[in-house]
Amino acid sequence: MRSNLIEGKKVIIIDDHKLFANGLCAILESIGLRVMATFSNGKDALTYIKNQELDLILSDINMPEMDGLQLTKRIVAEKINVKIIMLSMYEDPSIIKASFACGASAYLSKNSDKEEIIKAITQSLEGNTYVNKSLLKVKKTKQLMNDKFSFKYKLTIREREILKCLMKEKTNKEIAEELNISRRTVETHRKNIFLKFGAKNNIGLAKIAVSYKLFD
Repeated sequence: MRSNLIEGKKVIIIDDHKLFANGLCAILESIGLRVMATFSNGKDALTYIKNQELDLILSDINMPEMDGLQLTKRIVAEKINVKIIMLSMYEDPSIIKASFACGASAYLSKNSDKEEIIKAITQSLEGNTYVNKSLLKVKKTKQLMNDKFSFKYKLTIREREILKCLMKEKTNKEIAEELNISRRTVETHRKNIFLKFGAKNNIGLAKIAVSYKLFD
């Protein structure tokens, strides 16, 4: 299946799993895309992206050197005109939201079929956003992938701000004043942070934050 919108567009693949990258390359070329290069991490890819005109980037998220979200932030910050589609095994809503917040135009599961990939590419090139509908239906009980990467993006931006304050041993009142929010809002976010990390006190939170390098 080929589309005039897709035909001839330049794309690169960023994924540290060579077998997956090769398979994806075959799919993209079969629908008319020009795969210009493949990379195993965002750091190496960024150098190439800065010096080449591309239409599309298909990137994994959890990679060495520079992950997909860090790469997306850099691309947006440097105002590079290219669409970015995330392809990942992570199905956590927090990570999906973080991807779009960083500037991705689409988010796909690595289990997506060819037709789903085509939909995401088409929507991205048309200036729209796209996410697997199946990912939106995944139950929270299936979201627990407690590795270093998933912990890093488990919290919302506000929750990360509050966690930083908690690590500095600030009271709810002090946090509320610093962030210009109500004490009740601080208490609600604080409960959510403890719940997400399964911690019982500030010391437990601090250990998790340090262990998973949440604020590197």
